[in-house]
Amino acid sequence: MIESRKKYVLIARGSSHIQYFEQFAQHSPLNVSVANIKNTLFPSAYVQYWGLIKRIDIDALVTPHLLKKAQKHKKLHGSIVWPLYEKVSRLLIKVDIAKSAALIEREGADVVGVWNGQKQPSSSIAAAAKALNKDVVFFENGLFPNSTTCDWSGVNCENSLPKVKEFYSKFHDDKALPCKLIPRKPVREKACGITASALPERYIFVPFQVETDSQIISNSPWIRSMAQLYQYLLNVIDQIDDPNLHIVIKEHPSEIIRHDDLHNKHPRILFANQCATQELIERSQAVMTVNSTVGIEALLLDKPVLVLGRACYGIEGVTKLVRNETEMRQVINNIDSIMVDTEAKRGYLNFMYNHYVIPTSWKNIDKLHVDALTNRLLKKDALAYHIAHFDSNVLYRNSERAEVQKLA
Repeated sequence: MIESRKKYVLIARGSSHIQYFEQFAQHSPLNVSVANIKNTLFPSAYVQYWGLIKRIDIDALVTPHLLKKAQKHKKLHGSIVWPLYEKVSRLLIKVDIAKSAALIEREGADVVGVWNGQKQPSSSIAAAAKALNKDVVFFENGLFPNSTTCDWSGVNCENSLPKVKEFYSKFHDDKALPCKLIPRKPVREKACGITASALPERYIFVPFQVETDSQIISNSPWIRSMAQLYQYLLNVIDQIDDPNLHIVIKEHPSEIIRHDDLHNKHPRILFANQCATQELIERSQAVMTVNSTVGIEALLLDKPVLVLGRACYGIEGVTKLVRNETEMRQVINNIDSIMVDTEAKRGYLNFMYNHYVIPTSWKNIDKLHVDALTNRLLKKDALAYHIAHFDSNVLYRNSERAEVQKLA
């Protein structure tokens, strides 16, 4: 079916996301409708979709959900009622899938849009849509200041950006990119730590992340909590050759958990919660992160980035990948000699800014945003063009190699 004739159904639960989808629907020339998954249908309307569940990997949906709840509700996780909670959660996710399928069919969707897609209920909505052979498109906060993400493959490390540096080198240029970061207001006060005037001369900046976020739950294979990350840092700090190199940590402003117990445990691991993130990046030797957007911000500010988890910018040559404690120690010991492909890094940032992110935040959309998002949904923008041509070139080179091997 021609993209412009398709029915796009954007489904969300949060009122702010519903409002955003409705604003876009009002201004886009596409056939777009918006549905709130909280508006439940009468149960008999989706009982017929119960059989659809057999086509879906329920464990893939339940496991991250339970990991998040276990992290958030530690007392519940350690209680005798946890096994019952697991069973109820599995049942409720199955109900969500059936309900989502009924909603998708009722709306006559050809394409289903969801927010994030890596956590409930959006992951169940996306799973139901795929089981019904519908296309799914994913939305998220933008990777650049004042931008929005819309991707046909997924968000964060699951997005459609190629994971090889060679793709980006041709986009290298010296045009200015946004480098003014937007600070977040803390949801809960944190222990202050050191002031900016007390920052050490040499340090690696480590931004903590929200432990119950999908970035940690789903995209962090060897670091499951910030306490665990701190322990790795504690293990390696005394094995670092440079006695003047410090670790400076800032707790995430949106995290309700405080890490006061980690402050002052080691004289070279410092907390700086009251310092501006931009200043912490700019004065650092490098930034080490699991997969925070601070990694993108550090690249914009021309700092080496060490990536501990799965991230869309976790591309060897653009950043430095760190897969275990041994590699962490090695890379910190060689922090001044990290090799980065400057052209690929600059090309990556240029491609993201000029061709990947949707301009302006979803919280304050304008005509530029609507036009860019419409073209993204129509698959008529520069991202679609470059990805399609890159894929075909890769396939062509692979087929050439196969032919050469046959002749040999």
